[in-house]
Amino acid sequence: MNLVEYLARATEYLERNGIAPARLNAEILLCHVIDISRLDIYTGFERQLTDAQSAAYKEALVRRAGGCPLQYITGETGFRGLDLEVRPGVFIPRPETEVLVEKALEGLAASPGAGGCSVLDLGTGCGNIAVSIAAELPDATVIAVDSASEAVALCEANASKAGVLERVRARHGDLFGPLEDDASFDLIISNPPYVPEGMRASLPAEVRDHEPEGALFAGPEGLDVIRRIVDGAGSRLAVGGLLALEVDESHADVVAGELAAAGWSQVEVFEDLAGRQRVVRARKPERKCL
Repeated sequence: MNLVEYLARATEYLERNGIAPARLNAEILLCHVIDISRLDIYTGFERQLTDAQSAAYKEALVRRAGGCPLQYITGETGFRGLDLEVRPGVFIPRPETEVLVEKALEGLAASPGAGGCSVLDLGTGCGNIAVSIAAELPDATVIAVDSASEAVALCEANASKAGVLERVRARHGDLFGPLEDDASFDLIISNPPYVPEGMRASLPAEVRDHEPEGALFAGPEGLDVIRRIVDGAGSRLAVGGLLALEVDESHADVVAGELAAAGWSQVEVFEDLAGRQRVVRARKPERKCL
């Protein structure tokens, strides 16, 4: 069979197993296995697969049909123009987190001395937030913290790949735990776990059965980690510093209300590209109240 014939069969197989979009998944997996671009499929469609390539493609298709995320199979994903490595055991970046970074950068741009800012990324995962901020702000330094040692190693690998390793320091530990006592930041940013434990069964199997629980669930309401971050952020931010959090759309007003009640200023909620309230941003006020 040539490449187009392989694709036709692969697409049909993935469709039967409920994978959508089946054709795109089949193309990406084929490109991954034989190391070509999607354009190469159609400009060189008469190409034949070797026995080893055919076996590898079938294995990848079976894994995908069984619910394994595409990114874990290919080992990569895109985020704000970066090509990042991802692995099983580390949370896969989502497009809505690009909005989190965008709103954080906009807030920094309105702050004095933003170019040389110090950033803390809590729950860094593969480092997508930390690495993208370092790449887009050449004078920024970022400390990226994660409780999973696999994530810390992956963040470092992605920072090295992006050429920003000298400005991204990955640390292993729980939230503010690995920080020096006097560490202070201009921005604290996080895409924390925020799924209520009771929602476990409602998650897609692809997420529930394959991505790390620690990056998903956060107590009965889904707010346990967010509240711990808010509680600790005030003492770690410089005056006028920003806190930017990704939240579930059902939590946005709750988190914003709690921040306002605690004395934070300029509390704002932003929508993602699908119109869901997804990002909460607030500033540490000049008066001492946190």
